[in-house]
Amino acid sequence: MRFGFFILFLVCPIGFLMAKEHSEFCSMDRLCVIYVQDKTGVDIYFQNKIAIDKTDTTISANATFKNMKSTVKLPLVTVLKGTKRKKLFRLNALKPNKRWVYQIKYKWILGNFSASHDPKVIYDLPFERGLKVRIYQGYKGSKSHQGDNRYSIDFGLKEGDLITAARDGLVIDTEEKNNEGGFEIKYIHSANYIKILHDDGTIGQYAHLRYMGVLVKRGQRVIAGTPLGYAGSTGFSDGPHLHFEVYKPTPNLRKKTIPTLFRTESSDLEIVSEGELHWRREKEEPLVKTVADTEEIQICESIQNLERLGCNVSLFVKTSPLYFYIPLLKPARYKIQISVRKNGTSLQKLYNWETNPEWWDTYFEAQLEDPSEPLEGDWTATVSIDGVIQKEMQFQLTSVK
Repeated sequence: MRFGFFILFLVCPIGFLMAKEHSEFCSMDRLCVIYVQDKTGVDIYFQNKIAIDKTDTTISANATFKNMKSTVKLPLVTVLKGTKRKKLFRLNALKPNKRWVYQIKYKWILGNFSASHDPKVIYDLPFERGLKVRIYQGYKGSKSHQGDNRYSIDFGLKEGDLITAARDGLVIDTEEKNNEGGFEIKYIHSANYIKILHDDGTIGQYAHLRYMGVLVKRGQRVIAGTPLGYAGSTGFSDGPHLHFEVYKPTPNLRKKTIPTLFRTESSDLEIVSEGELHWRREKEEPLVKTVADTEEIQICESIQNLERLGCNVSLFVKTSPLYFYIPLLKPARYKIQISVRKNGTSLQKLYNWETNPEWWDTYFEAQLEDPSEPLEGDWTATVSIDGVIQKEMQFQLTSVK
């Protein structure tokens, strides 16, 4: 979030000014305070110099002074429109022939504090089709989603994964020149990001993009699904991911993040939660009704292969254990059953276990043994969760691989 706090301290001695003097000071090379001073006082202007016409900037301005009086009640909270310079108030000298002193203080944040989020809007997941992504941190996550960030989501994208727009809007700010990051407070202002203004005045923020990883420019109109940039780990981050949030400013210039509903593979409107696995689904595509990622249910021959998800084999040595890997779409307490049957025979083994509600996936080690009948041959494994078949897999057992 771009947020500024700035103090300007000025003194005018007796007879210092005989004509108008124009000066300005800028915060973060963006929000500037401009003062036009004459022998009886000073006019205070503000301007957002990197804004586009549709950009609103909420600003809170205040002043302390001696031998002066403000033309408006301070502090003052108002909204700057676009890049237009706006006069907020004037400080008049009470006794112009004596020394007068003033100090300007201001805070600012992109957005309009009077914006109201449209609760009917359904957001797309902010990454390209084909990716399956875990939610690493959800709403009110204990790691960093507290306070102003409490309704933020961390999507577990990898370095270089494509980020796409979750909702139609107008790009109002970007940053891509930062090249450092880490889970230390010193990196808090080092994130690359994109900010998109929505039609209801709220702002979508996409953060932690990689160095020079922004694909859009200020003033560009985007629709949901438009490529925006590439995931990275810049700023206050403990590894590659996409931090996504929708927010509006508050009158006291805090950031109010807003819960949002997404279209996911299994729902037309869903609040996503930590640990869940999701991928993008278009409106016309059918809902996924399984509770596991069936494409990734696998039989592995070793723990090492399982951890790398590099199983993709169907021939196993009969004396070695089999490892069944099941990634869950949503962590919960499930009853899992695996039926292993030798084709064309009555030989069958059943394995049952229950998952922990905090598990994102689960695996089971099975050792096939039956001295009454040879194990070599073709087999079928059927994976069921809570009594519903998720997937059937064919494999072979052999004496020597």
